[in-house]
Amino acid sequence: MKHIWLFTMLFFLLFSGVGQAQFAGMIQSVSGKVDILRQSNLYPAWKGFRLMDKDIVITGPEGFAGLLFNDDTVITLGPESEFKIDTYIFEPQDQAYYFRFYMEKGSMIYNSGQIGKLSPQSVHLATPSAMVGIRGTRFIVDLK
Repeated sequence: MKHIWLFTMLFFLLFSGVGQAQFAGMIQSVSGKVDILRQSNLYPAWKGFRLMDKDIVITGPEGFAGLLFNDDTVITLGPESEFKIDTYIFEPQDQAYYFRFYMEKGSMIYNSGQIGKLSPQSVHLATPSAMVGIRGTRFIVDLK
């Protein structure tokens, strides 16, 4: 019984995000190798893994990941992608919305959620060579 309690506490401390920002969303689906880089720690991704500000999602050569954010934004990452959640704020009760993400490499499909519909000027994509303000509801990025 002691071991179960110890394991539960360790799991909670590793993945609770104590001292970090609120959860931004979660991994909806995983295929192949997908990892999450969080504060210089690398974790294997699984369905239900909770995402936070500053997390970097990294897909392997045959990896795919479906990300579902709290505002219902859906992002699908293709193989060999590197996607960072720079800033995610979704607080409808305070009308506070902001979503900035960085795509280092790879490919993704973006389907806008509530932030993109309620405050389209609050959604921003950065890449190694460009910054994009998003005004549409769906687009594809392919960085080669």
